[in-house]
Amino acid sequence: MRFSTAIATFVPILAVSAANHQVLVGEGGLTYTPSSLQAQTGDTVNFIFQAGDHSVTQSTFANPCTKLAGGIDSGLRSVTAGTTPLPQFSVAVAENTPLFFFCSQTNHCKEGMVFALNPTATQTFAEFQAKAEAS
Repeated sequence: MRFSTAIATFVPILAVSAANHQVLVGEGGLTYTPSSLQAQTGDTVNFIFQAGDHSVTQSTFANPCTKLAGGIDSGLRSVTAGTTPLPQFSVAVAENTPLFFFCSQTNHCKEGMVFALNPTATQTFAEFQAKAEAS
């Protein structure tokens, strides 16, 4: 009797799955929680508005409390107690580069309500927030 052996080689297919990150806006005060995060190209950042009147408005590292012309902006979102579902605003990460955001509600940025996406060693969240509070 003859036996033949067939050897099959399985090459695992690596499925790259985009991540969905959640950032709570206004939870417990003038905050984004978390205040910064690292995301990859293809990921989505979902900003979930918790309470009060807040926005997710893009700025630059150099000018934290100034809206970037043509930048990302959720507009002010108002959330009162008992609002369901909570309003959300999503940002698709197109490049793995630093992006900086603030709340455009009067004085919120100057009180430190800022967010950094992909901060770097030379453009840190702490420095961005300090610039906002000094503006």
